[in-house]
Amino acid sequence: MRTLAFFIAFICYSSSLSATVSSAINSLNGKFSFSEGNLLSTKIKTDFGQINNFLHSNDNKQKTNFFEVSPELFIQTQGEGSLFQLQAKASYFTFDEFSNDDHYDVSLLSKFHLRFAQSQKIFLTGFIADKYEYRGTGLSLGKPNTLDEGDTRRNEFLNIGYLYGHQDSLARAEFLVGYRDFSYLTRASVTDHLAYSSNYFQGNFDYLISGNTYFSTKFQYEDFSYAQNADLERKQYLALAGVKWRSTELTQFHMLFGYEKAIFTNEAFSEEDRFVWQVKLLWNPLERIKINFSSGSEIRDSYKIVKSVNFTNYYGISINYNLNQRLSFNISGRVDNEDVVGLNSAIKEDHFETTVRVQYQWRHWLSVLAQYSYENFDSTSVINNYDLQKTSVGLVVTF
Repeated sequence: MRTLAFFIAFICYSSSLSATVSSAINSLNGKFSFSEGNLLSTKIKTDFGQINNFLHSNDNKQKTNFFEVSPELFIQTQGEGSLFQLQAKASYFTFDEFSNDDHYDVSLLSKFHLRFAQSQKIFLTGFIADKYEYRGTGLSLGKPNTLDEGDTRRNEFLNIGYLYGHQDSLARAEFLVGYRDFSYLTRASVTDHLAYSSNYFQGNFDYLISGNTYFSTKFQYEDFSYAQNADLERKQYLALAGVKWRSTELTQFHMLFGYEKAIFTNEAFSEEDRFVWQVKLLWNPLERIKINFSSGSEIRDSYKIVKSVNFTNYYGISINYNLNQRLSFNISGRVDNEDVVGLNSAIKEDHFETTVRVQYQWRHWLSVLAQYSYENFDSTSVINNYDLQKTSVGLVVTF
């Protein structure tokens, strides 16, 4: 993966065509925005700043300066009835006081579409990501000094799907089947029992009921398998129904409600049958203002040594305001309320993050930015509590 990081940086430096692209990724699937034609988009972001509690400690805060460089590459090729998209990202972080924690994060998302009828196509999606887990979080939560450096975890999935209909169809349907895998790449003797794989199916169906409003349903099934941890093997079912409304590309609203059920192989875990929801709002009330809100509930990986899973309610919002054609202001925040359920214990964890960013487009290819972030973690296990502040300034170069 380190070789891939250098390759991305080289390509980003040497390319000359650009386009704007966005992507959205969850644990099962990934999607790209779309613009016509063959595209090549690259950018490099650099950041220099300070973290006031690098070890995420409750009572021993230690500061450090950091430097980050993050190249990104997007490629799109469009043919007669086909489309291929690929996005590669890499980030390198180095720290003044904690050189053992210097690391790379790398991700690769690709998607291929093949249209075989006017309103029908199949698609193939692949994703892999290596992400560093900082000391004082994840497996070392509340115990940052037990490690000399953080862990690295890998997520990957591959799926194939079928899509019927298009944005303005009377009815739309999307189905996909896939396989995903999770593991830690470090400390095998400690982390091997956390590795798992799963097979999954997801189906979505929308039907126009009036104007721009669709009745929407979603069904999802996932079967988890652990090579060394049979207690966490389970089957998860999700069923949702609600409405989707779309006025323009920048004004959309989704609201789905339903139930999620987890059936564990080990009877020590009770069957979990919970009310769940998914809400998304994208709103452009004024030309200069964009608001993005999301909320929902789901079962997540716990990233803990003890055998456990997380039942999470999450809320996120982002507000972007363009003061003029060059200067923009963004504020975002996220709250995760989690019940961590183990074989013999249950604790609550609340995680809050907020970021304020100001960005100035100095040239069409160069922008400068300043950013402040605050993070707070609150748990019923007090030793795990921490808060953290990070400030930075940086440049974004677009080719």
